[in-house]
Amino acid sequence: MNRNSLSFSWSNFGWQIVKDYIALLILLLLSFYVVYFTKPVVSQLFFLLLLISFFFLKKDYFWFAFFFVLIQGPGYFFADFSGSSLHRLPLYTIFSGFSFTVLDLFVMLAIVKAFLRGRKTQLQLGVPLIIVSLYILFIICVTAFIFGTTIEDLAWNLRWIFYYSIIISFSYLVYKKHEIYQFIHLIFPVVFFILFAQIYFVATGNEFINIFNPGFRGVTLNTVTGEIRPLMGGILIVFFSYIFSVFFLVDNNYRLSRLYLYIVIAASFLSVFLSAARLWFVIFSFIFAGYMVITKKKFLSTIGVAAVVFLVLSTLMYFGIIPPELLVQSSWGRLQQVFFVASGNVYSVDTAMNRLVNQLPILVGLIKENALIGYGLSHISMTYYDNDFGFLNTILMFGFVGLLFFIFFFAKMFLLLLRTIKKLHVNNSYKMPLKVMVLAWIGILIGYFSTWDFFTMYFDKVFFVSLLIVFAEFFVWRAYRQELRYASDIEI
Repeated sequence: MNRNSLSFSWSNFGWQIVKDYIALLILLLLSFYVVYFTKPVVSQLFFLLLLISFFFLKKDYFWFAFFFVLIQGPGYFFADFSGSSLHRLPLYTIFSGFSFTVLDLFVMLAIVKAFLRGRKTQLQLGVPLIIVSLYILFIICVTAFIFGTTIEDLAWNLRWIFYYSIIISFSYLVYKKHEIYQFIHLIFPVVFFILFAQIYFVATGNEFINIFNPGFRGVTLNTVTGEIRPLMGGILIVFFSYIFSVFFLVDNNYRLSRLYLYIVIAASFLSVFLSAARLWFVIFSFIFAGYMVITKKKFLSTIGVAAVVFLVLSTLMYFGIIPPELLVQSSWGRLQQVFFVASGNVYSVDTAMNRLVNQLPILVGLIKENALIGYGLSHISMTYYDNDFGFLNTILMFGFVGLLFFIFFFAKMFLLLLRTIKKLHVNNSYKMPLKVMVLAWIGILIGYFSTWDFFTMYFDKVFFVSLLIVFAEFFVWRAYRQELRYASDIEI
């Protein structure tokens, strides 16, 4: 076997991913049909069958991909969690007043399957994760005694905390390189559906989901121009696909189509641009700028991505699907406010001014009253939690002590990645991809320390962050395995 060969065949991998694409599409279409066109009892039986299949069958990467897509709500499909909705993922009532969603049951079954059938994996970030977990449990107990909490609030919050068990279940069940790669590739095509839903909204003035779930989504307007604003349904799918398209782009051993990676990157960036999401525009721009700095192929890649974006936009404008005014005046009109904020002119930005003048004083005033340990999972946290203030929510719930523990975890994460990168041979194929992982985590922290809370309250965010932690661990481990070849001249 050649010294630089991979541990699996790229040709076999290519055929397998095509079959997985087809299987995932069929399963998503069946899920769409039972949720939006059948009675709830049929939906319950269908998803129960899927859960049983997951527990007893193999290809765990496929099932994780399927449920990851569902929980992200691409195009706002499967995103209706109202208890009274007729078009939602099914609820399973265990006893009166206590129900689980199919997503909850999947996470529970995944951890059980992991301990019964998985391969135990030693996590290098295990110690900081355990420390953070123990602190959170301590604060839950203390604040519940001091401030009180309801059974409903406690149950809701313990559910999203339990979703972090995906770190264990995924790493125990999906540990082979080709399975990790297949999982990642299964997510990519969903970006195109999300972009399609946005374009449909621009073209018709009505969200695509409303055809099947009338009235679920209202008309979102651009606060700057008053034009319709096509938000992304499933932003973390777009972000995930963007990160790992860039990741594969710098992997010298990647053997599938790089044109496809350019298309995924372009579709992801275009989705963010159409939505006029300022924070995501900053994060995506930062990662791409970082990519241009760390790679010598910056000119070719930039031209490739730009050409795809130009081709797509030209086609859409030529056929009148997207008017040029929407791109220039509406989308760019809102995105350029990023430069106003960067120059210090915060009060010229409508939403920023509202957050600083109206929302922030309330949150800060509350935090001052109990700054050390926060309010835990009490009703106070549930009432005043504000997703516009990322890290401040951490202080609200877990105090400044909790924020320090979070920072401790981030520091360990970056040390793990940076030390690994420094030790790797220049020809190690993971050296550049790990740099992209560093860029991705910095992008997350840009969001966390400005507006977006990635780590608490919402199940889709916890699922996403859990996967990113596992992937950081996995690719560091693979990098060291490959490094053995340069140290002892053995094949892996």
